[in-house]
Amino acid sequence: MEYLKTRTVTSRRRFLTTLAAGMALGTVVSTGLAAPALATVATESGTDLTGWTTVVGDGVYAAAGQAPVSSADIAVENDGADSRLRANVLNRGVMAHVISFKRVTDESMMKTVHRAGFSFQLPYVPSTAGGSRNAQTVEGGLFVWDGVDTRVDHGTAFQWVLNPWQPNFGQILVWTSADGGSWAPGGYLEPDTAWHDVSFMVDPVKQKVQLIIDGVNLKAPYSQTPKDGWGTDVSARLQVEAISVFPGANATWAPQHEVLVRDWRWSRRAVKNED
Repeated sequence: MEYLKTRTVTSRRRFLTTLAAGMALGTVVSTGLAAPALATVATESGTDLTGWTTVVGDGVYAAAGQAPVSSADIAVENDGADSRLRANVLNRGVMAHVISFKRVTDESMMKTVHRAGFSFQLPYVPSTAGGSRNAQTVEGGLFVWDGVDTRVDHGTAFQWVLNPWQPNFGQILVWTSADGGSWAPGGYLEPDTAWHDVSFMVDPVKQKVQLIIDGVNLKAPYSQTPKDGWGTDVSARLQVEAISVFPGANATWAPQHEVLVRDWRWSRRAVKNED
């Protein structure tokens, strides 16, 4: 497995260079006979996740006698400089899943090249020694839901395995289309308290993605995941997630999980004709 070194500053510079080059394509006109179509570029960014939507994810579990996981078990705290995602805030015998996402709804999203990312940090290192905090995963992704034509979720995502009792502790998994959507090994990132940077690219037209963590390209596949019960809209979303540690079948208490997120960005380049 490829080891992901902590190179946040270098990664961010590389991402910004790529982003600037991509944006320039929307303003430069070729001097040849066939000029490329002009692109419409939209950019958004923020230091924390203010204005994002927070929901309970599907990676949940309640031990015997515990009430099902609800919105009371998760939280996102924004302080301007960063955001703190918290799962199992009540320390119940559950595994809770918090998702925070930003969504843009428009049919043009399936004809748009999306580049996005954010920085993330564990404020503690998960350990089998126990304690008040422990973890199952940290996750992030960029997707475009096509509810009009394909009824498929297009994009890419990563999962950082952080349950210290699992043999693949520290492994980075990437989202694939296999079996209707599943995780596959993609690399390794040693659990620590450093800031890390992730960047995504999703191009639904050319069916290409890019997933980079700390400057390392994980070579993730372009995933297409069917979804039941989703709407008839076309929308893109940037998301970050945290799942608290599995508590065991008879737990009455379990630690909470926290991850910090900051400096998110999202550039969308919609081209009228094929590049």
